[in-house]
Amino acid sequence: MSQADQKIKVIGQMAQDAGLIEDPQLLDRLTEPVPLWVVLDILLRWIDRTDPSSGPYD
Repeated sequence: MSQADQKIKVIGQMAQDAGLIEDPQLLDRLTEPVPLWVVLDILLRWIDRTDPSSGPYD
């Protein structure tokens, strides 16, 4: 396994651990292209998790 393949695998595992990837079968297909809506969905979920709008302002 090359260094690039290992890096892709680690990134996929981190995304799954963070709850951004819910389908474990996606980990086997991380090098395949995905539709833009999938990428946007993942980004929006990440933004919602890191910047909650319902929290206190202080």
